Amino acid sequence: MPNTHARMRLSPEEEAFLRQWMYDETHYLDGPGPAKRLQVRHGAVPADLATMIAAAMPDPAEQEAAGLGPPPTQPAAWPWSADALRRRLAEARATLAERQRGTHPGQPHSGPAGAQHTP
Repeated sequence: MPNTHARMRLSPEEEAFLRQWMYDETHYLDGPGPAKRLQVRHGAVPADLATMIAAAMPDPAEQEAAGLGPPPTQPAAWPWSADALRRRLAEARATLAERQRGTHPGQPHSGPAGAQHTP
């Protein structure tokens, strides 16, 4: 069976913002892009956004493609309230923890940490 990672599901608005943010971060020498400016305006920690990206887009090639472009065509829009961002970050951390344990959300886990669950 192929190795599949648990993935956090993003809303279309969340995905569009995070892809724009990855593009802005990759092109930081061009100055702060619209998603980066929104991140700063809302006081969001870059590592928190990176945590959501890792949970939702575990493939490094997908992350690289978003960062390298082409540039997003839609205007950047902040998709979270302060409470929603905290909830989504907690969900991202739980997804990454489940991935680390080798389980998927909702899948039972037994045995020591790192043990593979066999259905």
